[in-house]
Parts: sequence; C-alpha cells; structure tokens
Amino acid sequence: MTIKEKIQYSEDKTVFTLFKEGLFYKCYNADAMVFVQKIKEYKVSSKYVKSASAEVLSLGFPVSEVEKGKLTLEFISERMGASRFEVSGNDVVFILDETAVKSNYKVWAETLKKEKPCNLVNEPEPSYTSIDNLESIVTIIKNFDLANSTPMQSLGFIQQLKEEVQQLERKNGNI
Repeated sequence: MTIKEKIQYSEDKTVFTLFKEGLFYKCYNADAMVFVQKIKEYKVSSKYVKSASAEVLSLGFPVSEVEKGKLTLEFISERMGASRFEVSGNDVVFILDETAVKSNYKVWAETLKKEKPCNLVNEPEPSYTSIDNLESIVTIIKNFDLANSTPMQSLGFIQQLKEEVQQLERKNGNI
C-alpha cells in the first residue's frame, strides 16, 4: 500500500487504521491526531512526501507494545470509542462510532506546527550533493544526524551512500 493510499484511509471519518510497517504500527494525519488526543501522547513526525504532494504527519510505536500488553488493541478501541476492531492482514482497522472524533484535523495540524514544536519532529531528507571523493563521504557521514533520525531514514541514508560510492567507483574505473 502506498503512502498516498494510507493518507486517504486517514481521511475516512468512520475508521481509524494502524498500519504495521516492519516492527512498528504507524498511523497518519487525522489518525495520528486521534491517537495523540485519545490514546497516548507521542511525538508526531512531519515529512513532505513527493508522491502524495503533501506534508504528511505520522506517528509510530513498536508492535511489541501491543504484543506485551502495554498498549492493547482493546484499550485503543475503548479510548477512541470504536464499536469494534478488525485485524486485516498486518493492519488493524478500528470502526468508529462517532465520526466527530476525526474533525478539526487541519486546525490540529496547524496548531501542532505553531504551538508544540517539541512534539513535532521534521524528517528531513539527507542533504548532500554528488560525492566526488573519499573526503566528501567522510564529511557526509560526520554530518548525518543519527540521534534525530528514524531507523528508516538511517537505512535510506546508507542505501544512498552505497549508490553514490558505486557511481564514484564507476566514474573512476574501479569497477
């Protein structure tokens, strides 16, 4: 499922969806708002997604929280006033009784950006241009903010570095 489709699911006022992505459950936009307001305060990530042509807000938590019973699906269902929930593949869909639970998303998103910057984490893309020598690789690695990067950003960073190094090797005739 694409991020664009996940955003469309979050716009549906009759359901709340947790998407299993690797070792995490994630929710997006209006669903992230509901989670923070009704379930548990988590940091919300903000990232511009080119394929969706939109700024996307999301939050995630480890699947182990559910598996260990620290944050049960029943608890989540009860807190958001869902009539029931269904496990659909790896995802969990909660059927909402009250559609008003997802109202005012745009106001919430703007407020989050203005008033609670500590609860909003920007997920910047790695900022570097073409690698042309070993020194630039070392500089890029030193400047990468590992402490404030998600695991996916870190993996993406490593993959991009790998591709750049391979291009550099081809350019220099080392392959």
